[in-house]
Amino acid sequence: MKPGRRRGAGWRWPGWIERLSIESPDVMGLLIAQGEVSVKALESFETWSKSGDIDSARQVQDLEHAADDARHSLVAALKTSLATPIGQEDLFVLSERCDRVVNRVKNVVAEAGVLSWSPDMHAANMSEQLRAGMTAVLTGFKALTARGDTTADAALSVTHCVRGVERDYRNAMAELSSQPDLREVFTAREIYRLYVRAAEALEALSDRLWYAVLSEP
Repeated sequence: MKPGRRRGAGWRWPGWIERLSIESPDVMGLLIAQGEVSVKALESFETWSKSGDIDSARQVQDLEHAADDARHSLVAALKTSLATPIGQEDLFVLSERCDRVVNRVKNVVAEAGVLSWSPDMHAANMSEQLRAGMTAVLTGFKALTARGDTTADAALSVTHCVRGVERDYRNAMAELSSQPDLREVFTAREIYRLYVRAAEALEALSDRLWYAVLSEP
């Protein structure tokens, strides 16, 4: 608009700007949707880790596919977004690392099935921490565009959950030292390490949440 020119009663934004405002995808909504599916996957994983329930194991597999679909929707939306509420790189990496956590817990279930291993008390404790961590991640996602400390607090909560998994892992390994059945020892140790790998992925996600907070003006 030229200086001194006022918008008359019939003035409208140029059509391409109107279309942009209408058609611009809700990338934050898509990230939150992926986070919600991921929490559901971790809830099913926790149920399986506490009971060995076969239906919960299948739900983990199904929800992992749903989380993949949610990620693909977000990535597709980023391709058409000219502007995003937070950096496009932050959105992409947060989505990728969220997906990695769900993939890791799916691998735990799959490996346990191959090795005919049943979850125990240590698995239950670690899964509870993993689920709590992903729930905190979702809280962080929802607060990313708000001004305040909610996202930073959520990232800190995730870190505490990861430390909880590490503590439970050490307890589990200490108990294995007195197990006479070597096959059971090797199998359980392999599965416990997969839980820790899921926690490592969760910590990487937490680190990116911190970065997203710091990179916002």
